[in-house]
Amino acid sequence: MAKTKKIIAFAAAAIAALGMCFFSACSKKDSAGNANQSVSYSFSISKTSLSLEAGQSEKLECRYGDKKISFSSSDEQVARVSEDGTVTAVAVGVAYISAKAEGTDDAEKMCKVTVIQSNYTVSIDRESEIVVLIGEAPVTLDFKATVYKNGEETSFAATFTITPAGCQTEVSGGTARVTFSEAGEYVLTAAYKNASAKINIRVTDRIAD
Repeated sequence: MAKTKKIIAFAAAAIAALGMCFFSACSKKDSAGNANQSVSYSFSISKTSLSLEAGQSEKLECRYGDKKISFSSSDEQVARVSEDGTVTAVAVGVAYISAKAEGTDDAEKMCKVTVIQSNYTVSIDRESEIVVLIGEAPVTLDFKATVYKNGEETSFAATFTITPAGCQTEVSGGTARVTFSEAGEYVLTAAYKNASAKINIRVTDRIAD
């Protein structure tokens, strides 16, 4: 009977040892002694297509677990991409931005970048030639500029300049308030990107005969 109990105890110990081996010592380990596990990552990219104008930029967000992501462009004459995934449009055309997870063979995402050319125009709410009579006090005029993109009105604000210098100018959004203190010939320009509109302003201190 005692012999039978010893055999049973030995068998139980062996089974326990096998269990420990299964859960720990028998697991494959890497060079650091950590058990290898099969981990499945989800590779995500924020956008698979972009439409930008030359000079515009947008950042792509891309992740694959804790892997470092490297970016590249199929045509840097059309679009460039920085190390952090910021895409900058250069010229009209199509380029493909590749995002790869370092240390992997098949982890790759792609974004199609289309660089377009929009047509902008600017208009000012006054005639292109105006005459202003100045008296003893300065004269103040308001100007409003509207920016159009491909023929459609936008909320974009134009920048104002006036030559020669010396006028007091207050700009707010797409409007400008200009105060003329002296007679002379002035040119007011409202511009946005490569589009502009001009007004020639003649400030006089006498009434024409």
